[in-house]
Amino acid sequence: MTNRDTNIIVFYLKRHLVVVLALVAIIFDPAGVSCQTNIPVVDISADMGNRYFDAVDYLRKNTWMADTLELQKIQPAFALSIVFPGLANYSALRDVMETGATRMLYVQSGRRYSHYTVGRFQMKPSFAEQVERNVSRLKLSSYKFNLTNTAKARGDRARRLDSEEWQLRYLVMFIKIVDKRFKHIKWKTEEDKVRFYATAFSVGFNRDERTIKRMMTNKSILRKYKKPKSKYRSGDVAVWFYSNDGYWFDARAKQQEIE
Repeated sequence: MTNRDTNIIVFYLKRHLVVVLALVAIIFDPAGVSCQTNIPVVDISADMGNRYFDAVDYLRKNTWMADTLELQKIQPAFALSIVFPGLANYSALRDVMETGATRMLYVQSGRRYSHYTVGRFQMKPSFAEQVERNVSRLKLSSYKFNLTNTAKARGDRARRLDSEEWQLRYLVMFIKIVDKRFKHIKWKTEEDKVRFYATAFSVGFNRDERTIKRMMTNKSILRKYKKPKSKYRSGDVAVWFYSNDGYWFDARAKQQEIE
């Protein structure tokens, strides 16, 4: 049996182990499970189907992302979990069709058109500008951003968001900002931290701690939306990915796959 075969077997065992443990918990302590709102009892990857698995495959093929994060001393599995919900919902065709006209309006007409999403990580120009302002104020980056409210500054920002390399840079800067802003929080588990960062990425890291936590601890992970892609909160998808597929981006796992 090759190392790749072993990895595939482990991949599926780990995926279904979470579901099995959750079902056992329900059988032996149904009352206790009802209050553990952060533990999904649904196999999110199976429910999302190809969108989930295609996103995992994309990250595994683009090893430069994990390598770049490691150079920044950021755990790849943690960082990629934050943007995984957006990546799983990404559509190249929709990206081209929906962002073209809106991008032009944003560049020419101003910030009121800055809330469209673009790229694999589904980042918004408003998010990018907020990151730029914070890293400049906190002196977390040596890059000199043009923060003026001009067509040139907006055009430069829109072009950066078209680049996967720059989207990864924005992710790194986002993590550094949140690290600094919420450094007082003592995380009980790494999954709690993943959920918080993914929620902050989704709803806005400028919000206060209480608001972000309220948005990530609803009574159920299952949301009553008509669109399947909106069924789960970003924090739940991020934690599922981190717990079940994050190991693919561990340095040792990558090395075994190469061998």
